[in-house]
Amino acid sequence: MKTPALTEKLFYYAAGLLWLLVNAVLLTATETPNSPSRTTITDAEIREVVTQVARHQLHPMADGNYAAVTTLKAAQAALPPRGIAWNYQWGVTLSGLLRAAEVTGDTNLNRFVEEHNAISARYFAWLTGIEKQFNSTNATAFVRSTSLKELMTLGSLDYCGAMGTALLDSRLLHPEPFTPEHKIVLGRIADWVANRQARQPDGTLWRPESGMGPTVWPDDLYMGGVFLARWGQFTREPRFIEDAANQLIHQAALQQDTDGLWFHGFFVNDKKHAPFKWGRGNGWVTLTLVETIAALPNTNSLRPQLLDIFRKQMDGLKKVQATDGEWRQVLDQPALWEETSCTAMFAYGIARAVNEGWIDATNMTIARQAFAGVARNVTADGMVNGTSKGTSIGRDLEYYAKRPQPDDDLHGRGAVLFAGSEILRAARK
Repeated sequence: MKTPALTEKLFYYAAGLLWLLVNAVLLTATETPNSPSRTTITDAEIREVVTQVARHQLHPMADGNYAAVTTLKAAQAALPPRGIAWNYQWGVTLSGLLRAAEVTGDTNLNRFVEEHNAISARYFAWLTGIEKQFNSTNATAFVRSTSLKELMTLGSLDYCGAMGTALLDSRLLHPEPFTPEHKIVLGRIADWVANRQARQPDGTLWRPESGMGPTVWPDDLYMGGVFLARWGQFTREPRFIEDAANQLIHQAALQQDTDGLWFHGFFVNDKKHAPFKWGRGNGWVTLTLVETIAALPNTNSLRPQLLDIFRKQMDGLKKVQATDGEWRQVLDQPALWEETSCTAMFAYGIARAVNEGWIDATNMTIARQAFAGVARNVTADGMVNGTSKGTSIGRDLEYYAKRPQPDDDLHGRGAVLFAGSEILRAARK
């Protein structure tokens, strides 16, 4: 027979267990993708994040007045289009919206991208005509002051490659005839990337003039290489895809370390790589690798080399992933802050490789843990935080450590859409 004292102890013990159980249930029930403690995430939560970020990009657009004019002053007074932009970050975001549309079924995303591309193409054709019609310094200054100033100016892969990729993505996913205006834009971009951008003797895209001397950038792999791969797919000319593959092989020889990670750039005159392994620089590499491998036929002799470069990078990334799923601003520096855009890029690359059968399916867990980390940085209205501002090649660690992290920096949005959409693609199989 139990004594009163023992009965009382058992009562309090049972009550304590019940309290712990109830709190555990409540904690689980109230956790969201944004909860700091989350290292797992459901498909429904991933879809919610993708939907939030995608819808956050949608905004009103309107065509301009592209009427014929007889004076430059009249052209300058003509109503310009509203709501369009032209920069590489936006190009990645537009491509991400197309991926998001595939997994969410939201046709508004496709329509938005199509409308944006169509307005941009019509405006570019009109501006090109204005510059040719008046053929003056003032006319050139005018067209280079518009929302399409980077496309009108060129001079850099940043100014055209990612936006051109978004144009091609729309047609590769939804085959329809290009308008004459679309063809004018694509012709200009393809000519720049394939023929006019500076190259080293072995064909490697580089920047012969910069504030730090002649340099090779991993960033340019996406800006130039992915467009070349897409252009090869679109035109059915394998030489462009092989050009993209050789960009990766040549840059890997200059920047990939023995641990598989890439240094952020190469100083040509000094004949040495940059000192640090920047997160998003590696992210551009990952994106370009998976897009180029996917574009190469299985029988192409360059494919095994790219798979080897990719798998080495993946092995290196696994070793430096933080316990909460994210990767850091400088990958092998545990004291530095965790960065959203590179985490999303790696999640995309891993998920894409699993979906394509290039790496073991167990790696999808790593991608999902990474996206759980990404989700913690996405607000309820679709803003993506924790992303490094645009970053040059740094020579000291402090430079990377002190890079600003603007709220909803445009570098993060497209990467999040890519990653979440690719993980959800696995769930649809």
